[in-house]
Amino acid sequence: MISDGLHSSSRTAARELVEEFKKFPGISLRSAQRLAYSLLSDEALKKSLEKMLALARSVEVCKSCGCFREVGGRCENCDTPGETICVVANISDMTAIKRVGCFDGSFHILGGLIAPLENSLPENLRIGELKRRAEEHPGVEVLLALPFSIEGDATALYIKDVLNSCNVKLSRIARGLPAGTAPDVVDHRTVSEAFSGKTIY
Repeated sequence: MISDGLHSSSRTAARELVEEFKKFPGISLRSAQRLAYSLLSDEALKKSLEKMLALARSVEVCKSCGCFREVGGRCENCDTPGETICVVANISDMTAIKRVGCFDGSFHILGGLIAPLENSLPENLRIGELKRRAEEHPGVEVLLALPFSIEGDATALYIKDVLNSCNVKLSRIARGLPAGTAPDVVDHRTVSEAFSGKTIY
């Protein structure tokens, strides 16, 4: 029997570490093993991990808009709503839009899209929080930067119904994005054109 160089106790710890890495999005078993074994054998990586954990603990998600803020601090995104609130599915979409520079107002991150088959329901998203923000800023434009997919369309229609009683201007980016594609995976020009061609929704 070939030994892996680990005693039973250390083998158990290594196995548990692999399982922890597998919890991260996009990390396969093989990738988790590579990360775990590298971490166990490299002191510099252990220090890097400690730093990452410290940084992660210093930041929290704003319960109102879904953006990041310092723990216990004010949310700059909520403090400066401007004339438009751009609604996106996730943080990566917001980052992509900011990178393009086609929108510099306030964002609202839903935390996903309505997808019943994946157990992602309206109550799991920040749609109620979006309504409260809209009510606090009468006349604000709510711009839906959601993908043109079954889930994206369902989410947009649900938001439209929820905000029907609010004094808002509801709009949506143009269908310049490929069907089912989110802003974080398309080029700058396409995202820019989608925003410049927004329509009343």
